[in-house]
Amino acid sequence: MPSATSSDQRDLVALLRARGHRVTSQRVVVLRALRRLGRHATADDVLEAVRPELPGISAPTIYATLDLLVELGLAQKVQAGARGALYDPRVEPHEHAVCRRCGCVEDVGEGMDAAALLAPATAAGFRAESVAVVVSGLCAACAAAGGAPAGAPPSASGSA
Repeated sequence: MPSATSSDQRDLVALLRARGHRVTSQRVVVLRALRRLGRHATADDVLEAVRPELPGISAPTIYATLDLLVELGLAQKVQAGARGALYDPRVEPHEHAVCRRCGCVEDVGEGMDAAALLAPATAAGFRAESVAVVVSGLCAACAAAGGAPAGAPPSASGSA
């Protein structure tokens, strides 16, 4: 998993300046916290992680900063169903599997061929900006606890 380094801070400062954004301590601390968490994190997870260093920071500031980090390519935003958005510190191309029951998110794959996925959209006149693949279903623990994925045919055993 990614770890927070001084190069993260330098990268963030350079990107913010290049795009005309202000460099603030909140932005630096939020990136450092997300990298230190090293997992798919909610905005609330990040808020709790930065509170010791920034006790007065607000939830809207966390959300705005996380969305800016996504825009700058320093984090990924993963839609995790009922759990809402998660922020992923791993930015290299990869896919996610999301459990529809417990909401856990796992990294899967090493990046599909985005060009193959974008070609039909481009041919239809769609101006694609990115590709995100999310596999939905049940994680191993939820599947073991019982329950078929949504859309699965009913079991042949049992009574009608």
